[in-house]
Amino acid sequence: MNKTPEWYYNEFSQTGVNYSQAEVIENYDNEHTKFRDYKKESLQIIKDLELTKEAVVLDMGCGSGGLTIEFAKYYKKVYAIDVSPGMISLCKKKAVENSLNNIEAECAGFLTYNHTGAKLDGVISTVALHHLPDFWKLIALRRINNLLKPNGKFFLIDVVFSFPLDNHIEAVDNWLLNMEKIAGKKMKEESVIHVRDEYSTWDWIMSGMLKSAGFEIQIKDSFIPNTKIYLCSKKMG
Repeated sequence: MNKTPEWYYNEFSQTGVNYSQAEVIENYDNEHTKFRDYKKESLQIIKDLELTKEAVVLDMGCGSGGLTIEFAKYYKKVYAIDVSPGMISLCKKKAVENSLNNIEAECAGFLTYNHTGAKLDGVISTVALHHLPDFWKLIALRRINNLLKPNGKFFLIDVVFSFPLDNHIEAVDNWLLNMEKIAGKKMKEESVIHVRDEYSTWDWIMSGMLKSAGFEIQIKDSFIPNTKIYLCSKKMG
C-alpha cells in the first residue's frame, strides 16, 4: 500500500488501556508477571512452533519485550514491533541489558508494519490482536500470512470468548473476579477496560478468520480462562 486511505484504521490511537503512558509502561511487567511467566511461555511457544535455531521470527505486539528477549536467546533473529514507542524503548533496553544483538525492534503495528527482509519462518502474537476490531483483524491476519514462507508458522494467544452468550454477564463477572484474585485489583480494573473498550471476539469468529486468512489451525487450546492459543501453519496453494 503506497498511500493509506483517510478511512484506514489508526492503530496508533490507543484503545482501552493506554500503553503509551509512562506509568503504565513502568508497571507493565510487575502487573503482568503476577499471572504470566515470560520464560515458561516462551519455552512452550518455541516447543510448539518446532522451528530450528536458524529461524527468523516476528513478535507482533511485543509490549515490553518480555517474550522477545527469550525468543532472541533461541532464534537466529527476532523482529519485534509495537505501536507504543515507550514499549519499544523498553524492549531495546532489555536487549542491551541481555547483550542481545539479534533483535530488530521498531514502532509499528499489525496494519502498518512494512517488512523489508526475507519471508519469515514464524510470527508470534501474544495478547495484542484484540486491539483491532474484527474487520481489521482479518486484514491483519492476511498481512501476517503474506509475511510467512510456505508452511510458515503463526502462534496466536489472545483473549477470546467461548462461553454461552446467554451467560455472558455471569461469565465475565466471574472472569473479572478471578483476575483480581490471581493478579490484584489493578489488573481487574484493566480487564474491565478490556471488556468494555477493546475488541476481543468469539472463538468461532477467530477460528473462521484464521482459516479465511489462509491458515490451517493445528492446535487450539486454552491458556488461562477466556484466553485461547491457536497454532497455525500457512496453507499451501
